[in-house]
Amino acid sequence: MNGTYSVGQYVLGAVLGVVFGLIFGYINMRITKAAVKKNGGNGLSAVMATNFVRSMMNVIALAVVFFTRKLVPLPFTVTLLATATGLAVGNVFFVWRLTKQMQRDMASAPPSGDDAGGGE
Repeated sequence: MNGTYSVGQYVLGAVLGVVFGLIFGYINMRITKAAVKKNGGNGLSAVMATNFVRSMMNVIALAVVFFTRKLVPLPFTVTLLATATGLAVGNVFFVWRLTKQMQRDMASAPPSGDDAGGGE
């Protein structure tokens, strides 16, 4: 849709873009959380294993915005930038939240057999 957009359309595009990005950021966090549980709590290997999947989810989110640009009467540039911002902020926030949760879980877990000896 080529033409001028109202202020409301710019605001709506920005809000929808951020919300869409945050949804995909949350999905990325759930993927990482599932991988951490599957890998027995080894967060580094879980993140390495899911990095490609998370990147593809980001590409999919941006591709959805790109391919629906002619169908939705919103300013494409604003919507795309807002989606990218939502993805970036969402990924950082949700991974930070997951890290805090994992730290709490590790602090409250009973010591493992390797650490519990306390002696020779």
